[in-house]
Amino acid sequence: MFDVFIDSFGARWQDPPPPRDRAAVLTINLTNALLNPPDDPALADTVAQQTGQHPAVRDYVLATPGAARIINDAVHQLTALRTATQGRPVQLLVNCWYGRHRAPAIADAIGRRMREAGARVQVTHHHINRPPVPRKHPRPGCPFCRIIHDGAPAEIVREWPDALAILPRADQHGRRGCTDGHLLVLPRGHVADFTVDPVVSATVQLRAADLARQLGGQWNYLTSCGPDASQTVFHLHGHLVPRRAGDGLALPWTHPTPRTGAAR
Repeated sequence: MFDVFIDSFGARWQDPPPPRDRAAVLTINLTNALLNPPDDPALADTVAQQTGQHPAVRDYVLATPGAARIINDAVHQLTALRTATQGRPVQLLVNCWYGRHRAPAIADAIGRRMREAGARVQVTHHHINRPPVPRKHPRPGCPFCRIIHDGAPAEIVREWPDALAILPRADQHGRRGCTDGHLLVLPRGHVADFTVDPVVSATVQLRAADLARQLGGQWNYLTSCGPDASQTVFHLHGHLVPRRAGDGLALPWTHPTPRTGAAR
């Protein structure tokens, strides 16, 4: 019979662990508390294929600044809650974004400490075997990564901590995009398209919506996934296309568009 249940999971999957019967619950959200190992460009590509139970990944997470304090605080809180519940079980929910690296490593470490203190502990990793985490640091050969990280030429219209808006590159006639005022909004982290990471996709659309509201007027917001959908640059970007009566742009888009020169 267990008296401490520790459940790790990934918030990205929108499938949290079920509550344990009669258990008092504590939660730890690591999404913004600890660096995600696959987002560290100093780590090898293989880390994205590994989990928080691989020794190298586990040691990396546990050595991250702040990890020791998180573990110590959780142990103290669980110990106090066990005393207060007088025999009822307690449940600790530990989440990161994908549930593959940080949450399992921290959950296992807390479980070990609780066992050392005499608790009967069950640790369950609900999403540790879900698909590998996409890396978001710059990709060689990506034209948008070169703009964001290497200072490649671009006309930047607006910048935010997590995104920027630029003018499309000019075609042979000097036209930029499908209509006058066409803008591209792209995340600073490399994400291939809007299906890869819903939080990044939502952030790009949020920035695009704020920019369109500030500029005023009427707009289309479009994005693409895959070459058959006319995507030519495989770094997520949203098109902000201003619309005016008689602008000559018909939707849905076809390939090629009436005006060339806009990345899709």
